Amino acid sequence: MFKVNRNSKGFTLIDLLIVIAIIGILAAIAIPAYTGYTKKSKVSGVVNAMGAIKNAVVAYYTEKGNVSGLDLGTSAIGTTLGVNIPAQYISSANVNNTASNEVSINVILTNIGSGVDGCNLVLTSSNNLTSWTWGGNIDTAYKPK
Repeated sequence: MFKVNRNSKGFTLIDLLIVIAIIGILAAIAIPAYTGYTKKSKVSGVVNAMGAIKNAVVAYYTEKGNVSGLDLGTSAIGTTLGVNIPAQYISSANVNNTASNEVSINVILTNIGSGVDGCNLVLTSSNNLTSWTWGGNIDTAYKPK
């Protein structure tokens, strides 16, 4: 006669269902956090590009002595200031003279993700280009400090 071993080792269906439920809960938490981090990293790239524009505006001011009449669109930024605008996440960029030796750099974001696409990010100067502040209608979670 054969002896039936009822003390077999292995996973039961309940064990497997619990593991699948735990994986589902972790995925439900991790996926939204991951998309938030990817949006922040893409906005960081835009912020770096705006920093390059800011540095070019300051160099322009140092060379010319003023920024009056400095109203540039996306293509003119490259020819006048020598800064290429990465089109991957920026749909348009403008540099505008807002007051005497004050400048506003405005970009409209694209291809970043829902809640960010179509928003604008603005970097404005004050005090003869010595201090800069961030603005725009982008969510504060993505706006630089």
